[in-house]
Amino acid sequence: MRAVIAIAVVALAVPLQAQTLKTAGAIVSDSEDGPPIGNGTFQPGETVFFSFRVESYRMAVNGKVQITGHVQAFDVNGTPIMPRDEELIGTTVSQEDKDWKPKLRSQFQVPSIAPPGNYVIRFEAIDQLSHQTASAEAAFTVGGKGVAKAESLTIRNLGFYRSQEDEAALKIAAYRPGDMMWVRFDMTGYKYGEQNSIDVGYNVEVQSPSGKQMFAEENAAVEKSQAFYPQPWIPAMFNLSLQPDTPTGTYALVITAHDTVGNQMAIGRAEFKVE
Repeated sequence: MRAVIAIAVVALAVPLQAQTLKTAGAIVSDSEDGPPIGNGTFQPGETVFFSFRVESYRMAVNGKVQITGHVQAFDVNGTPIMPRDEELIGTTVSQEDKDWKPKLRSQFQVPSIAPPGNYVIRFEAIDQLSHQTASAEAAFTVGGKGVAKAESLTIRNLGFYRSQEDEAALKIAAYRPGDMMWVRFDMTGYKYGEQNSIDVGYNVEVQSPSGKQMFAEENAAVEKSQAFYPQPWIPAMFNLSLQPDTPTGTYALVITAHDTVGNQMAIGRAEFKVE
């Protein structure tokens, strides 16, 4: 009777032999279960599809498999762009499917305003039966425009444009009376409140060639929001219509940005001509 019991214990222990949990086959794609994007680039606002497989997991004597996967992506500065995603795999595998490799999937969106550069996906699998963890990293590239960081509230890239669609600022900001003038700039260096909340706005002023105030608008625009990902800069754009009887000369545009959360103010100034 003792020998029989000993044999039974050995037989049950075979499927529970120690193995080293592994992750494999990580794929970053622009479509679900699509091919690897390789050297391709994602743009801000696009969706990233990610998957990986798990190998050398433990399977119980009844075929039970229980795995937990985690995925999180980080921007070029190491800031997470998404909450950590969790996926659970709990199933029973037959003896015929013992070579099955679980596949874990995740998808997330690149923030609509995000710095360009190399992003990292950190992922892991936890075998709940063997209590082992395997982790690795994958990379992808984000393109688009970047704005240099600042320690305090700063106005950057203040420029004049001929139309709303123009991508490059005018090298010589010159307009005629009656023209519509487009202005773009970026605000950065503001502070964040709870849940990465921001409260930033700006005032607009136009000064005549003699320095007299010709036009002024307080709180021309205000950005007040909160999100998981701390928005690194705020793009701004507006237009002004020059009156048909505007005298020729060199005028000054003054932008005064204000950060309510950080109790900061910044001034940007640029000149344009009316010819």
